Amino acid sequence: MDIKKNFGTRLRELRIQRGLTQEKMSEIIGIQPENYSRIENGVSFPKPDNIAKMASALKVELSELFQFKHLDNYEEVLASLIDKLQTDKESTVLVYKFLKSLGKI
Repeated sequence: MDIKKNFGTRLRELRIQRGLTQEKMSEIIGIQPENYSRIENGVSFPKPDNIAKMASALKVELSELFQFKHLDNYEEVLASLIDKLQTDKESTVLVYKFLKSLGKI
């Protein structure tokens, strides 16, 4: 398990659910947007005090930032993905291009 990647994925998921941009989150936390992006992309890990600020900004308990089990639930992930692809044309095209670039399509 790659904790940086899982943490970044979870952080992105919660941020999007709350309707916040990366720029707004970086502003709230007090870090550069580039550094925040690196956290969400699993390249770096935030300092402990920034983790507390993230939880506060997202209105969640600290422990919720580290709950990764939902990422392993294939049925839930598949249902969410199908719903997104069926309702968001732009995302569908983006996912297609991404998979094509990986040679998966």
